[in-house]
Amino acid sequence: MNKKVRPILFSWILLSIAMINVFTPTKVFSSKENRYLQELPKVSYKKLISGEFGKEFEIYTTDQFVGRNYWISLKTISDLIMLKKDNTRVYFGKEHYLFDVDKEIEEEQFIKNINVINEFIREINEYNKNISMTALLIPKKSEILKDKVPLYAPIINEEILLEKIKLSLYEELQVLDVIDVLNEKSKEDIYYKTDHHWTTKGAFYTYQYYLEKIGEKPLEEKDFLIKEVSNNFLGTSYRKANFYLDTPDKIYSYIPKKEVKYQVTYNHTEKSESLYDEIYLGKTDQYSYFLSGDTSLIEIETSIENDKSIVVIKDSFANSLIPFLANHYKNIIVIDPRYFNMKIINYVKEKEVDEILFVFNIQNFIQEKSFSMVF
Repeated sequence: MNKKVRPILFSWILLSIAMINVFTPTKVFSSKENRYLQELPKVSYKKLISGEFGKEFEIYTTDQFVGRNYWISLKTISDLIMLKKDNTRVYFGKEHYLFDVDKEIEEEQFIKNINVINEFIREINEYNKNISMTALLIPKKSEILKDKVPLYAPIINEEILLEKIKLSLYEELQVLDVIDVLNEKSKEDIYYKTDHHWTTKGAFYTYQYYLEKIGEKPLEEKDFLIKEVSNNFLGTSYRKANFYLDTPDKIYSYIPKKEVKYQVTYNHTEKSESLYDEIYLGKTDQYSYFLSGDTSLIEIETSIENDKSIVVIKDSFANSLIPFLANHYKNIIVIDPRYFNMKIINYVKEKEVDEILFVFNIQNFIQEKSFSMVF
């Protein structure tokens, strides 16, 4: 090919792709990745000076690039062919486990979160010293399944992080160490291979540990009807890789043999009599089968014959844990601070609850930016 033709042809290819990107309608939501995509950012003097516009525009061009899923798949395949252990988004682990690449811990955000949670603890303690406060901070699977993580992968040591959290929080909040519990069960299927969440079995073992720690008797596996509800689950880690050669994950439900009735209210409006939503088993985000996914406020009234009430402040790890807790509480209030739009302290006072339980992934707990808005 003529040397002059090559750069012209290459320029035309780049120009064509750019024109296709310009005239392709902006996508708002990616069902494959289960997240909202960056839309064209608004221009402002403040954003231009701070560099925020440039960062948002870079994310926009990446999110809206034509054939994005195809290019991600192609890159993953080429990385595997070259024997690379990651594609900058996930690590390709042993036994076909996919591990999300850790983001760097922001010390400033860590301090902010600790301060607002400590203030929340102080306010609760002043309001009613009899309200017990506990935190179940859940490790990522890279912490528990270290033997399956690629050699020399730079993962965050969550044991050290958890100790730092314990030392920073007021003692009125009891932080329970779930790492040891899950380490003991690491040979079992307690985390999904293609998703960052734990499985129902992982949530079950943590439920047992929590009940024992608060002096209650948990149910055993024999007390449940364990049912496979899906055998084709491909989770968030898969969507970051966009390529997977092993069989999909399975999802199980644990239904108590002793019947418990539920009245579930979502955001004061939608109502249900189940803690599971089968409609999501036919969608991309099958993990939302548990509690219909992430909702700002869920109020659960059960047929359990006691007057115990609990507020669960949580991220998505709690969604598969709460159905186990529903066997022990008359009322459960579930708050996701990422979507809640009022001060949690006010809601706790209004409902006069007995217990407060935090259920978060360890890193989410000290990096979640919404805490300062609701605590």
